[in-house]
Amino acid sequence: MNKYILTIILIAFLCFPQIVKADLFKNPVNIEDFIDLLPEMKTVSCKFEQKKYLNNIEKPIISSGNFKFIEKEGVYFETLKPIKTTVSYTNKDYKQINDIILAISKKKYSKLNKDFNYYFVKKEATWQFGLKPKEDSPANNYINFIAIEGTTNIEIMKLQFKNGSSTTICFSEFQTK
Repeated sequence: MNKYILTIILIAFLCFPQIVKADLFKNPVNIEDFIDLLPEMKTVSCKFEQKKYLNNIEKPIISSGNFKFIEKEGVYFETLKPIKTTVSYTNKDYKQINDIILAISKKKYSKLNKDFNYYFVKKEATWQFGLKPKEDSPANNYINFIAIEGTTNIEIMKLQFKNGSSTTICFSEFQTK
């Protein structure tokens, strides 16, 4: 997977208990219609649990650890289980990824407009934000959709890939600065 596709996937990490409710992708919207309803990303730390469902494998691969978003730097994933690793999207090797993450945190979605259609649903305190690649986008070769759910923070995110695999990440125990 090239850096462009990785960039698109990582966008989702910033930017469901019942993930992807049936009506989310029935509600296409313009970003201006709901941007004020999404939380502005500030420096935040939390726990994460990730479940990866690979094509043809029944049981998910589960990992967990600590997630940190630093407003002027970017994203850090410290996986504690099953294997301890740390991934940082803050250095020059990931400049494109980090620039997009920072743009989302500041609600500047112009970099996504070219490649994605937006979907949005709000019910009481919970909102859902969906992205589907446009037909002519390179992301359309890899991703079916990205769905994000939250209240005051992003709490659940799901990525569904063209090859049948999917990833769901749940965020909890938020600490903001």
